[in-house]
Amino acid sequence: MPIYEYICLDCDNRFDRLWPTAASAQEHPTCPECFGDSTKRTISQVAVLGGLGGLTPQEESASSAESARTASYTPKEQIDTLQANSRRNRGQGR
Repeated sequence: MPIYEYICLDCDNRFDRLWPTAASAQEHPTCPECFGDSTKRTISQVAVLGGLGGLTPQEESASSAESARTASYTPKEQIDTLQANSRRNRGQGR
């Protein structure tokens, strides 16, 4: 059962509606404030509650492993600096 948020174009009231099916959500509901029928579906705000929310334990584990692996990569700037220092040291006979 999808929940959609609407705005009334007559009185600027924002309200939501729980529909029994996604197909029925194509209708435009009447505003509960002014009873006008000039309503438009709008984009709702989203809230994420802690962590990665909604992932299975296996997905969280895979995500943590990926984060740990990518965190060990050396930044390109640091690699360039190390290579430049190495070339400089070879040029000085070290």
